[in-house]
Amino acid sequence: MRTHELDEISLGMMADLASIPKSSAYHLFSSAFEVHVAVAFEIEAELMAHLADLRPTATDTWPVLVEQFVRHGATFFKERPDASQLLLGPKSPPAIKTADRKRSDVAAAIQLADLVGSQYRLPTWPSRKATFFHAIEIADLFFSLSVLEQGKIVDEYATEAARAANAYLSLYLPPILPLAE
Repeated sequence: MRTHELDEISLGMMADLASIPKSSAYHLFSSAFEVHVAVAFEIEAELMAHLADLRPTATDTWPVLVEQFVRHGATFFKERPDASQLLLGPKSPPAIKTADRKRSDVAAAIQLADLVGSQYRLPTWPSRKATFFHAIEIADLFFSLSVLEQGKIVDEYATEAARAANAYLSLYLPPILPLAE
């Protein structure tokens, strides 16, 4: 996926690149799609580890913290064109994108809520989990648009992703939150 478009990659091509007999590849997987699903699962785990490694700089406001989180996610995809193509790209099968939303986007939303909650006292509201999930989905949309239009995530779209996520979260969070104890 670093050198070919997703829809150009066959299971036979994968077997050749892995230097294994094609029959062995077909014994393990029935199609390239099955390999893509397995790879997506691994990439999602790597993304979650990457997001967990964020060491935010000191900030006076929660929107700056959210921006740091979104930009940190963008960095992962900038460094991993294969991840961008598989999880965000226009040729990725809908089943992979849907599974990614259910797994890594939900996990990223929890990480973001926990990060903000570790530095600020968050108010409570009934749909807090869903709100942070929607903020991640909004950022993800801008990442996907960047991959569609630019072939990768560019800084302009990473900035827009953070701005849009913050705009949405500002419907639920006041501009200034008290620091966590």
